[in-house]
Amino acid sequence: MKLIVETAGAMFELGHRLGSALQPGDLVLLTGELGAGKTTFTQGVADGLGIQRSVTSPTFVTVKPYLLAGGGELYHVDLYRVDDPDYLYEQGILEELERGAMVVVEWAERSRLLDEYERLLVRIQLEGEGRRLEVEATPGWQERLRWLL
Repeated sequence: MKLIVETAGAMFELGHRLGSALQPGDLVLLTGELGAGKTTFTQGVADGLGIQRSVTSPTFVTVKPYLLAGGGELYHVDLYRVDDPDYLYEQGILEELERGAMVVVEWAERSRLLDEYERLLVRIQLEGEGRRLEVEATPGWQERLRWLL
């Protein structure tokens, strides 16, 4: 599925719609060059989950957990500065995912372990002033892509 997103506000809104539809144990992978809108998308996801805290890129910390008001957690991971493809496993993020945490990973192409999980992959590419998103879903996500419409 391909989408064109023309503004940062539209990117945030798309993330918000996804966040509203997330379920425990969901994994969302984001790829795209610097400035493509991965963090803006993630901010929308957090907003859709009801997270009131400011969501910023965890580039230097790499992992930021956010508690949800109704219980559960969202882990925001940024692999930009990570060279170890096993990093998510070593940091226990995949264990948290299996326990029901929701995980959004920026620069997901830097981890090889993610191919083993049900996931939604969003590739974000700069296109003029806007962004082109290519959305790829594993079978468990196929039916749930209604949030995009």
